[in-house]
Amino acid sequence: MHKKTYKRDEGVALVTAVIFVTLAVIVLMGLSVRVVQQSGQVTQFRIFNDTFTGMESAVARSWVELESGQDGWIGIDGWTPPSGASQVVIPNFTDQGVSPVTSNGVPGVQYIAYANNWANNGMDDNGDGQIDDSDEDFMVTIYGRARDRGVERTVEVIVQGRDVNVWRNAIFAGAGQSGGLINGNVSIHGSVHLLGNNVTFGNTVMSAIDLSGTSLIHNNYVGITADLEQRVPPLPTRTLDGETVSTLDAKLRVKNGLVGMSGNSEIGEPNVLGNTLKETLDGTYVTDGWTGTSVDDDGGRGDPTHVWSDNGWDSKYDLGNKVSFPLLTEPYREVYTGNMYDNPATGTKYTHFEYFEQVLAGTPYAGNMTIRANQNFYYNATRPTEVNPALRQATDDYIYFDAASNRMYINGQIQVNGDLAIDRGGGNDKTISYSGRGAILVKGNASLDTDLYSMNANGTTANSFPVNNFFGLMVGGNLTVGTNSQLKLMGGFYAQGRITSAKQTIVMGTFVSTYFDMGTNVPEIYQVPELANNLPLGMIGGYPILVYSQVSWRELGV
Repeated sequence: MHKKTYKRDEGVALVTAVIFVTLAVIVLMGLSVRVVQQSGQVTQFRIFNDTFTGMESAVARSWVELESGQDGWIGIDGWTPPSGASQVVIPNFTDQGVSPVTSNGVPGVQYIAYANNWANNGMDDNGDGQIDDSDEDFMVTIYGRARDRGVERTVEVIVQGRDVNVWRNAIFAGAGQSGGLINGNVSIHGSVHLLGNNVTFGNTVMSAIDLSGTSLIHNNYVGITADLEQRVPPLPTRTLDGETVSTLDAKLRVKNGLVGMSGNSEIGEPNVLGNTLKETLDGTYVTDGWTGTSVDDDGGRGDPTHVWSDNGWDSKYDLGNKVSFPLLTEPYREVYTGNMYDNPATGTKYTHFEYFEQVLAGTPYAGNMTIRANQNFYYNATRPTEVNPALRQATDDYIYFDAASNRMYINGQIQVNGDLAIDRGGGNDKTISYSGRGAILVKGNASLDTDLYSMNANGTTANSFPVNNFFGLMVGGNLTVGTNSQLKLMGGFYAQGRITSAKQTIVMGTFVSTYFDMGTNVPEIYQVPELANNLPLGMIGGYPILVYSQVSWRELGV
């Protein structure tokens, strides 16, 4: 017997099937749209992410250029900023002279970078009412711009540069010898920068060993004599914990070797609220670590017990290979600019020796030069046959000492082909006051056995060093300071060999040498921050070595 089928049941089934099919189609269409949307979003995300990478690449390349002394312009070398603009104009990809750089790591992304130097852009960038003032030196805004498939992004990064050239220290030591860089006890007020390339691991680079506790590195002028302090500009000030304090911005940097500390020697001092000076160091950067009786053994780099620094004592050397010891046989670098010059006779760059002798200085002094505090001395390198100091001219390179007044007058660049000795005249006749600005290059050795005080041309001494007067000495061999007496010297002193300071000599300025022998009588060295800004023409190592740090970062709208 067959069951009867009704047509209306077949119709219901068909309608139901159609409904389900329709719903399925709708769902599938929705899913398809979602897939397409997600694919587009993923693509947009990748573009957005890639352009971010492009912006960062632009900033990074600009940053590297700035630290190498270039302008930091990437892909816009043919672009010219509009003249007379009252605000910063950021170049566009379509501007004339713009040639975007294609990213190697992210194909399809192009970028450009514009570094706007606050110091010379004709604007008041820091809002202090002054245009291109000294507070804007080494401040740069980097604009990094990237594009990819119609998307453009721009970032603004403000960076601040620090000059770390060798003269921005109280002591700068180069390769050293196998026994270390600084032997003996010394009191240092200011920054110390030690490379130690020739110091084998395990030897002490800097020995601050003094059981009496007078061997130190400090960040202030406590202990300086009044006759020296009034001759130099006041120390810069900064706000620390709500207080205004004077500071040398002192840092300790040791690239290779250990720092030895024993007895009561100290690096920095504990912070004292209410003082008007900074006690702690601004930073210590020591790669190999610490050793000595004032260092706790932690199984690693050691924990010194008498180090007070804003960043503690565990940070390693932070400048990589940016700073090297300047040699007189290396290419000449102009003070402040770092410019080098071709020697037409050799087809290579002038060495410092060559440029000083052939371009800057007049006729070199033949043989050894000796200046005594009780004898007149005059040498005119520009007009060597002129023996009357009264006839010297402002354009001459000369050195003149008047024994009756104990006044020395220096001007320009002087080269000595032998040794240089500046000696006392006998008894207590050991004080020389110098006026003028000069750079002296000695090919042999040099010894300084008199006081060397700065004095203004009118006979006053206030603020007489280093802006108005500067005694700059470069020695191809060794420099000995203070063999026979306790002395006070003001100047910038460089020796390609060794500097020896045997007595309780007080130096106001900077020592730069391969290594130092400080003896046992604790000489004192006081850094003068303005020294590096006022080097005479011809001084070695006086060009900027800039290291930048980020101040702010923000992305700009389209």
